[in-house]
Amino acid sequence: MVNLLKNKKSATVIELIIIISLIAIISATVIGVVIYFVQLFIYSPRQLDTQKMAQELTRTMVEGSQDIRGIRYTRSVIDASDTQFSYTYGYPAPDDELSVRFRWDGTDKHIYRSTSTDGGSSWSTETTIPYHISSSTIIDGKDTPSVIFTYKKANDLDWVFGVDGLDTIRRLAISINIKTGTGSFNDLQGSSNITSSVEIKGF
Repeated sequence: MVNLLKNKKSATVIELIIIISLIAIISATVIGVVIYFVQLFIYSPRQLDTQKMAQELTRTMVEGSQDIRGIRYTRSVIDASDTQFSYTYGYPAPDDELSVRFRWDGTDKHIYRSTSTDGGSSWSTETTIPYHISSSTIIDGKDTPSVIFTYKKANDLDWVFGVDGLDTIRRLAISINIKTGTGSFNDLQGSSNITSSVEIKGF
């Protein structure tokens, strides 16, 4: 009789351990499913939106549109720095030339575009690119904060501001990090790095 009671108690402890183990396994599975759906329905759309915004931004700067041509069509460089690039494109006749300026603002960390019909003497009202960017979305340099544009001369040598002439720029690199909110995965925010390189052909 005593042996039966001992065996019964032993079986009860083993059953309890098995039940606890099963609950732990089920809980881990449920938590994994919850995390997956949170990523799927909250984080993933924000990350996808951020990546699309980064691609649209660089496409606008590099290729432009039929009305405002991008950096790829540069005829001559008006101004070049870490945070701003201005150029002229169009046909040789002065009346047909148009100018574009891209400027990164260190306060709101957005990029602005403006145009000029007089070679950069006066500029139109600036517009953000992409136009639908939210105030909580931040753009900064990818590798170095506040450095959006870098330049190369012939033979892939670094172009130095204040030393080298604007006409010696042969290539421009755009390096940006764009993020929503903190950009952190833990905060369910999106972040995207992108680098584009453009040859300055001087059509």
